Amino acid sequence: MKLFLADIHEIYPEHMLLISPERAEKARRYRFPADQKRCIAGGLLLRRFLGDVAVYTDSFGKPRAASGVCFNLSHSGEWVLLAVSDKEIGCDIERLHQADALRMGKVVFTESEMALLRGSRDHLGKFYELWTKKEALLKCMGKGFHRAAKSVDVCADRFCEDGVTYYIKTIAFADYTLSVCTQGEDSDCTLEIVHFD
Repeated sequence: MKLFLADIHEIYPEHMLLISPERAEKARRYRFPADQKRCIAGGLLLRRFLGDVAVYTDSFGKPRAASGVCFNLSHSGEWVLLAVSDKEIGCDIERLHQADALRMGKVVFTESEMALLRGSRDHLGKFYELWTKKEALLKCMGKGFHRAAKSVDVCADRFCEDGVTYYIKTIAFADYTLSVCTQGEDSDCTLEIVHFD
């Protein structure tokens, strides 16, 4: 599994010419420049690491590559994350910002997840760890939030359902937390910061 991060501060209008026409049109529809840059950065990452392969969206809204390579995109703040694997994969990145972690947790977390959150010295950090793990898992499963958040428990770094085991890894850096989830264990995980010329 490989993780690639791009900083939207390195994205310029001329990069629009390097992404697919469909992605460029999607970027143009965003009102705010930061959202346009996130969309362009995602397109640049896809092109660099998946090539010119066609990308389509399945019935649950999960993007898929026609080549069969498994990938997932996420973004938050100034970073765009691309996760690539030969197995089903989901990822999430979140910038930590002040929030009422306990109140928000009650809406999306199971009782055991809430017990972990309450028992943590760092409520905010634990909230984002659990949240990114849950989102990455649901995205890997291919259902996203078409499925209730409380229907999966991410207290552990693995989740089993219907004979399938999902493995979750979490990385904290600066004021961000990211999690990635794959079907089947993948101990070889690399994280690379990508720069665009």
